[in-house]
Amino acid sequence: MRWLRWIGLWTGLGVVASAQLYLAHQRALGTPYTWREAFETGLPGWWVWAVLTPIVLWLARRFRVDRETFGRHFFIHLGASLDLALLQLLAAVGVQDVLHAVHHEPFGFAQGLVEEFTASYHWNVLLYWAILAIAHALAYYRALEGGRGMPRPAERVLVADGGRSVFVRTADVDWIEASRNYVRLHTGERSYLARTTLVALAQRLDPERFRRANRSALVNLDRVREVQPWFHGDAIVILESGARVTLSRRYRAHLLGTAAATAP
Repeated sequence: MRWLRWIGLWTGLGVVASAQLYLAHQRALGTPYTWREAFETGLPGWWVWAVLTPIVLWLARRFRVDRETFGRHFFIHLGASLDLALLQLLAAVGVQDVLHAVHHEPFGFAQGLVEEFTASYHWNVLLYWAILAIAHALAYYRALEGGRGMPRPAERVLVADGGRSVFVRTADVDWIEASRNYVRLHTGERSYLARTTLVALAQRLDPERFRRANRSALVNLDRVREVQPWFHGDAIVILESGARVTLSRRYRAHLLGTAAATAP
């Protein structure tokens, strides 16, 4: 089961940490740890992280740290890392207190908290950021894998034509305009209505062929004859059919890189 693998992962990390703690105390002067003491000291902190990590993963999804959101979300994660690092220490020392009580052994909670804070707080903060980085890396990898597995662009679109439903080849479409909850596909002198939105249809089309000209229109780059400058940075796209579509300056750079190359 998934949760058993999850607990097993953090338990394995705790076992390694506990073994390192045991060996370190064997070499130190004073009173070395027994294996039981090493595990009781080392394991609780990693088990607490097994509980806290889903919170970090949720925060990673909710507040992505990328180029656009770094200024806002960085400080959210900074505060969360400081808070969760302290919460982890409180919970881990609390578990140690319970385990010592089970064995009827004295345990100073306050002293234990101070010692854990000195030794582990900064590592807990770093561990938060490590989990955050791994979460973002996995999300990026899934996005790349999803891109490779994307379906092929639609070659035909179902449209209405005089009470009938027929298919129109996307290669024959000159341009597409939004019409409320519909889109109108223009092919030469004819046009067809399809029950979908422009955004939804654009996701099904080949992005190398169909580009946004303005908020309400897509043009087929294979049908672009020329682009004429207009006012205030806008332009007019003239298609092979003679149709004219306004190219807003917002989408000018996105379209002109390819459309300009088609002009004679």
